[in-house]
Amino acid sequence: MAKRSSAKEAKGRSGPRAPAGKKPLMVIIDEDLIKAAKIAAIEDGTKVSGTVEGLLRDWLAKRKPRA
Repeated sequence: MAKRSSAKEAKGRSGPRAPAGKKPLMVIIDEDLIKAAKIAAIEDGTKVSGTVEGLLRDWLAKRKPRA
């Protein structure tokens, strides 16, 4: 008799895999802001994650390092 796999085992990982060199980051943000960002990303043909990554890179580049 074959072993039945559970629904969790059969489904495997949920969500998209991160590309090589990238990791997921969970942030808590106002749900209306998330909705607006997703709509804008769709309209612009881009992804929210790419926009956030660019904004973080710009912020870090402009930030004065602590002595």
